[in-house]
Amino acid sequence: MASSLKVEAEVVNKGLVALAIENTLLETGKLTCDYVLDMINKEYHSYLTDCYEHPEYLSTVLKKLYGDSYIEIVKSINKQLEEFSNKKSIGKFLEILSK
Repeated sequence: MASSLKVEAEVVNKGLVALAIENTLLETGKLTCDYVLDMINKEYHSYLTDCYEHPEYLSTVLKKLYGDSYIEIVKSINKQLEEFSNKKSIGKFLEILSK
């Protein structure tokens, strides 16, 4: 039972992170969102939901596309996930994304 709850919590956390990323990217524009997701897919054969376990994928793509301006996108993702940052896995995601 405890294992089942842990799996469910991870699914919820993954969804929260994916939603925060997508919302932030959509704020910059639909084409930008599509382009970032396409680059993650082409370079890492991954999807938005994979960024939860591999935030370095998103970080690398954002740095390539935006240079130092990627920090503004990361700040927006951080803000959207702020109330969940006390969860260990989301905190770790944010920490790696911010590097």
